Amino acid sequence: MKIALFIPCLVNQLMPDVAIATLELLEKLGHEVIFPQGQTCCGQPMTNSGCYNEARNTTLKLLNSFKGVECDAIVCPAASCLVAAKENFHEFDNSPQAQAVIAKLYELTEFLHDVAPIAQFTKAFPHRISLQMSCHGVRMLGLASGSEFMGPAFNKVEAVLCNIPGIEICYPDRKDECCGFGGTFAVDEGAVSAKMGKDKARAHADTGAEYVVGYDPSCMLHLDGMIRRQQLPLQIRHIAQIINGAL
Repeated sequence: MKIALFIPCLVNQLMPDVAIATLELLEKLGHEVIFPQGQTCCGQPMTNSGCYNEARNTTLKLLNSFKGVECDAIVCPAASCLVAAKENFHEFDNSPQAQAVIAKLYELTEFLHDVAPIAQFTKAFPHRISLQMSCHGVRMLGLASGSEFMGPAFNKVEAVLCNIPGIEICYPDRKDECCGFGGTFAVDEGAVSAKMGKDKARAHADTGAEYVVGYDPSCMLHLDGMIRRQQLPLQIRHIAQIINGAL
């Protein structure tokens, strides 16, 4: 497939290794990957704060960078940014061209589970990991069933990772409880955000895992800070990094 990469500004500026791992794993799987120029922020910090008019130009600049691009899918390694992009694109542009872009948007895990599953992993990852099931992925993208869900349980993240030889997957207590980042919530309610993050980091550590693995870079950055502050014996990894290393 021909894939256009959507790399949010947070990933580009603070976790570029995640972008590189995403590119490498998609190419290892045989996909043609392109990177449309002109990408910028999805507008989430502004819309989270109620500044919709201020977000318009930024959001439309990002949308325009994908309009007319020939590809089968637009893949993003950041769940919350993808959700914000979808919502903001709908909010600011109802044209057929915008709808065509929206229809091709996929979070990385979603793409690897729903569209182009991985046939086989070639390398082992003999480690115990604790999955960070971040809010946007669970409740906005349907990557897993939330604790309030009454139907049959499912988890696309675990389904993708469980085929890696040697991997052991576990979860913290209250596995889909928020880590406390919440975008601008971490700025507006710093003390509450930090307490939630510390509790979540300790819950991951209590599993005995070596790594905390997630699909949302913003949450992973927040947890990484809490892990280092508390000197917990954990490392943070994005799902793209784990998959890339196992291919």
